[in-house]
Amino acid sequence: MLESIRKRRNSVIILGAFAAIIIVFIFWGAGPGGNKGQDNSTVATVDGQNIPVREYAALYKKELEYYRNTFKEQFTDEVARKLDLRQRTLDILINRALALKDAGAKGVGVSEAEVQDAIRAIPAFSQNGSFDKDLYFRLLSGNRITPADFERSVHEDLVTNKMRDLAVKDVSVSDAEAKASYVKDARKVDLSYLVVDGTRFAGSMKATDDEAKEYLKKNGSAFMATAKVKAFYAYADFNALARKTKVSDAEVKEYYDKNAKEFETPASVKARHILVRPDEKAQDKEKAKAEARKKIEEVLAKIKGGAKFSELAKAYSQDPGSAKQGGDLGWFPKGVMIKPFEETAFALKKGELSGVIETEFGFHIILVEDKKEGGPKPLKDVSATIRNFLSTQKAHIQARDSAASLENAFKNAKTVDELKKAAAQRDVKAVSTDFLSEADKRHELMKNEALRAELFALKNGEVSKPIETEEGVYIIKAVEKTEPRVPEYNAIAAKVKAVVVMEKANEAARKTAAEFLGRVKGGEDLATLAKKEKYKVEETGYFTKAQGFIPKVGAPSGDKENIFELTPAAPYYPEVVAQNNRFFILRLKSAEEADESGFEARKEAVKERLLAQKQDEAVNKWIEGLRAKAKIKVYENLL
Repeated sequence: MLESIRKRRNSVIILGAFAAIIIVFIFWGAGPGGNKGQDNSTVATVDGQNIPVREYAALYKKELEYYRNTFKEQFTDEVARKLDLRQRTLDILINRALALKDAGAKGVGVSEAEVQDAIRAIPAFSQNGSFDKDLYFRLLSGNRITPADFERSVHEDLVTNKMRDLAVKDVSVSDAEAKASYVKDARKVDLSYLVVDGTRFAGSMKATDDEAKEYLKKNGSAFMATAKVKAFYAYADFNALARKTKVSDAEVKEYYDKNAKEFETPASVKARHILVRPDEKAQDKEKAKAEARKKIEEVLAKIKGGAKFSELAKAYSQDPGSAKQGGDLGWFPKGVMIKPFEETAFALKKGELSGVIETEFGFHIILVEDKKEGGPKPLKDVSATIRNFLSTQKAHIQARDSAASLENAFKNAKTVDELKKAAAQRDVKAVSTDFLSEADKRHELMKNEALRAELFALKNGEVSKPIETEEGVYIIKAVEKTEPRVPEYNAIAAKVKAVVVMEKANEAARKTAAEFLGRVKGGEDLATLAKKEKYKVEETGYFTKAQGFIPKVGAPSGDKENIFELTPAAPYYPEVVAQNNRFFILRLKSAEEADESGFEARKEAVKERLLAQKQDEAVNKWIEGLRAKAKIKVYENLL
């Protein structure tokens, strides 16, 4: 329930790489629509607001891709069914709509300035450390996103984060809670286990055609044949075009004259510092601040008395980034350090020592070791850089123009030969593909997320808009496309029957394991039962909750906390544990209690983890409350 509103260090939108921005934009979508009734583009309504199918489909695709990349070869149909990605995807969108509605009801919003600041903070939109408006519009346009849609997605994301903050504002963790959690988490258990394997029963199971057909009818998505596209695409390579592009000396000079500030070397300072922080844990903040000031003044007196600055920095500085280097900060220009520190550093002369400087981090002493005055770089020193920039700029323009000019030609072309002829006239690379599916990860079109998404969004015979990537501009035509479909039963009968047989075998194994569990809980000895029924009893070896899974069993342990509370008086885990066609009976063999002496060293980390857990619970409770009061209608046929 938390996927769409979990707290981040920054807004979800503000993640750095532009590829991530595109993912997030698709993740959030364009927000609920305003139509009141259902139409073919609505997958659900939340209090009358529509959740469009396109938004749901785009997010589902992202979720599927994420888990495929996470689990890799372990991402099986069974895993996909257990994750229930279709429902998870819809829940994310419903929860987001509810959170935004609740924000409106409570008057929680964000200002235009906050949105602008968030966008300016995205590194992908910056050049030379500053937000570049032209780059911003260019990147959005290249990825077919309007500024209005993107800015709305940022706005809604910031609002949702504020609502999340409200839901967790009163959550805290006591030392007693942290200690109890530490003791539980650090307890080691060694389990005996008996496993009933479904494959043991498979040989005795049969599946009729009627059973298999009925199973296919109910579980068609598990046997879905993926979409495949045969494509023709043209590609204008930025680097190749740049190598052919000529830039005159006059153009270089003109750019230099018009953009003189770009070629100024900023004034910079090489300095060392010593930082003493007030004790953050102290109850009396003013007293702690006074003690820190007294300490830094004593250090300053030692420096003035002839002590070596670097040695005192190693001994007293509480800046972890520079203390070991004798307080050395290296060279830095203006705009890097916090204001009081920067103003002092740039006001000092070479070799000069500051007094005590107070900032939000504590108290500093600064020693300026060297200074460089700013000024313009000569044209001869930057001409190569300018020439390269201008050739690249021209190449980008040419690539976009070439791709744009191909759009109508590709639409009108009836054959692959006509497509090749059109591409050849623009001096661009042209490629005709065989049928591609999303599993063909090595193909050029599959490696880039934007290209892959565009390719499979095209209808048969449709032509994409120009798609700009880091390497160049593409335009794609879907020459032939087969849509995702459930194959005819006769084509996959053997596969469906095999699944039905395995499901029957697993059910028999589960029932057998449940029967065994009932017998041992009733007093029968596990080892004696295993020998009688021709099974083996094995051991996991010691493990803790922190490991996250049960050794040798392979099942996750995070959702089975009772395992770590088993005792000799109640040694059996109360349920059969299922994992990959295998069904386990778990019994405590022995346990090692936690060493409580290690708690203090781990206390803050434990509290931080518990705080995150309790915050998640608070957010869940908030969302569940909203869902309980909301009118939610889901159109299952469109999932």
